[in-house]
Amino acid sequence: MRIIVLIIFCLPLYGLAKESCDLDSIGLSDQSSEIEKHFYTGTCHYRNEDYQLSVKSWETLAKLDPVGDEDEELKVDVLNNLGYMKFFGYGTAEDKSTAIDYWTQAILLGHYEAEYHLCHAYADIEAPTYDKSKARKHCEKAKLIYKGKDSPDTEILDSIEKYLRKLGK
Repeated sequence: MRIIVLIIFCLPLYGLAKESCDLDSIGLSDQSSEIEKHFYTGTCHYRNEDYQLSVKSWETLAKLDPVGDEDEELKVDVLNNLGYMKFFGYGTAEDKSTAIDYWTQAILLGHYEAEYHLCHAYADIEAPTYDKSKARKHCEKAKLIYKGKDSPDTEILDSIEKYLRKLGK
């Protein structure tokens, strides 16, 4: 009976244990690129809900120059992620202007999800970033992007459509 009670009390603690974010635990080595190290370490911290550590890793990465195509893709993803973290204030002070800058950089480098984030940022009438003309432009682009995917995300498309209706289109 004591064993059953011990198991019942220990199982929830096991579920709360955080993932280790050292290089070995996340499958990296000293030979991994600096961008890989910061990307995957930041991602590990994000999964652990250690948002400040996640933002710190990703902000460091954002300042690095990519070495190859894989590094370039990781950096573009991080620009999008940092935009999200900054816009909503996860692990950092809320800074909508910097978030928009990150998303704009990500779009210029080909990140499609950032287009949707800008749609939301500009179309949400409750947000201080509301701008009807910018919203329409980004929402229309996001709609084209998401409709063109092999497996369109209907929830995102519905959200974009709702914004476009509110914007008068």
